[in-house]
Amino acid sequence: MNLQDKTLLITGGTSGIGYALVKKLSTTSKTIIVIARNPVHLEKIKTEFPNVHTYKCALANKIDLEKTFSEIINNHPDISVVINNAGIQSTPTFLDKDFNFDSIENEISVNLMAPIRICALMLGPLLNLKAPAAIVNITSGLGLYPKKNSAVYCATKAGLRNFTQSFRYQLEETPIKVFEAIMPLVDTPMTHGRGKGKISPDSAANAIIKGIENDDEEIFVGKAKLIPLVSRISPSLMAAIMKAG
Repeated sequence: MNLQDKTLLITGGTSGIGYALVKKLSTTSKTIIVIARNPVHLEKIKTEFPNVHTYKCALANKIDLEKTFSEIINNHPDISVVINNAGIQSTPTFLDKDFNFDSIENEISVNLMAPIRICALMLGPLLNLKAPAAIVNITSGLGLYPKKNSAVYCATKAGLRNFTQSFRYQLEETPIKVFEAIMPLVDTPMTHGRGKGKISPDSAANAIIKGIENDDEEIFVGKAKLIPLVSRISPSLMAAIMKAG
């Protein structure tokens, strides 16, 4: 999949992996549409990169998402690459005193329902191009083997992984390629103060771009590359490693 001179859409593009993707792809892309919640961050990234167009959207809100994508599709009918990158993670266990019941719906809405809805909303426009196009869903090694905390996050990534595989089957006879990028622990605002051995957002973005250009349907990034190997040798060992988070 050639990413040069394309119009791309990236959710969560103002920080972390999303921002790193914008920074690297802005030099070769025709246009990048960035969707995020924070208007200050959106204004900053629009100023920083002249070929970036920004849209404020609460991805958890179905009505806001549909309205925003209607506007985007009308303004940018040549979008050919969609990267579902936005995600949130609540760390408390259900037993912790600071566990927030409302966080369940919010995590599921942002991490799972939003990318599925975006795939549905963008399918028609991508098919209308009658040319190669791509949808990239960012998941996590925690979608294969969960950790002890962040149970809802792990479940959403497992759900998005399964959806991505099924969606890929559905589009086999179309010009649309469906990619999954499986992340290790990346040094982003979401993971601030947690974990060791993180890779940088730039490293993650480089691996994602390389995987798309190589037509790798499953892009295992950084330490996530070890998951298939260790799983074949000892699934129980892999589960124990991931459980510790």
